[in-house]
Amino acid sequence: LCADQLLRAERLMLQGAAGEADRAAAGIGNGQMLTEDSPDVSLIPIGASAGQSETIFMASTTDFFTPISLDPYLQGRIACANTLSDLYAIGAARVDTMLMILSVSTKMQEAHRDIVTRKMIEGFNDACQEAGTQVTGGQTVFNPWAIIGGCATTTLTEAELVRADGLQSGDVLVLTKPLGSQIAANLAQWLGDASKWPKAQAAIDLDTAIRAVRKSEANMARLNRSAALLMARFHAHGATDITGFGLLGHARNLAQVQKEAVSLEIRKLPVIRGLLALESCVDANYRLSEGLSAETSGGLLVALPSLGSAEDFIAALMSPEFDGPQSEAWIVGEVLPGDRTAYLAARCDVIEV
Repeated sequence: LCADQLLRAERLMLQGAAGEADRAAAGIGNGQMLTEDSPDVSLIPIGASAGQSETIFMASTTDFFTPISLDPYLQGRIACANTLSDLYAIGAARVDTMLMILSVSTKMQEAHRDIVTRKMIEGFNDACQEAGTQVTGGQTVFNPWAIIGGCATTTLTEAELVRADGLQSGDVLVLTKPLGSQIAANLAQWLGDASKWPKAQAAIDLDTAIRAVRKSEANMARLNRSAALLMARFHAHGATDITGFGLLGHARNLAQVQKEAVSLEIRKLPVIRGLLALESCVDANYRLSEGLSAETSGGLLVALPSLGSAEDFIAALMSPEFDGPQSEAWIVGEVLPGDRTAYLAARCDVIEV
């Protein structure tokens, strides 16, 4: 978990079973708070354009992490995609500027360090270009670990903003990337670890393992920009990106901030093929089958107003105009009358993709 997620978990534990008065005092569910589930995004009203009355907001988010891919170029792309996802989750498909956060490793040989650092920067810049933005500055430090990330900033109006607290009973939940990135990242390392690969090999063959790693890295490197653009077209009632708390963890956070007394029922967990067998047989229990395995640069969980709009959203996302047929998305649940909780359905379907 990154630092903001640890702070968020601590805050929710301190809040405990907050009543309606506590929720109101905290600004939860009254339209004044962006979302308790996205403290990564700072949203500041900065006035209105000349001759306009609609408020303009400045939105910014920061994220960075140590390597999750053995390929430094992909690491750069993943870091950029992960940084941008918090903006995409509020409907901010246009990003005005990006600052790069870079740590150059002091533990690598100089020749290796130069190659790794250059390739991480290249991957990050290429993803920024794909997002329609560019790196305009940043900060570089020396550190034992090679770290990369950024601070992304944009402006948007209230009409463009997809607030997280508008879910309604009957909404259909769509997930735009499969689950399993944490296990896949570790699997990439287990493949070269003489103490761990034999344990993994008892549950997954080499070809399936390589496919899982490649599929996970491709998904992590894919921007959630198309999903952000389509949320407005199909009138999404709210969304969150899926990262350190896993699908169910973020669904729970999303449920807690709703204006309406609703709950999120998760009925399907799409998992990268081969990874489910590895959730507890190597070095830890990742709780993938419980929807609680951490993700990096995961998909968006989007609440859409009907089954038809959800199906149309998925079809548009997979069309050549947007992410293309190589992308995937699934209807994974429904919003029901409830008590602002989220849970796996009694017969939750875990599918391998």
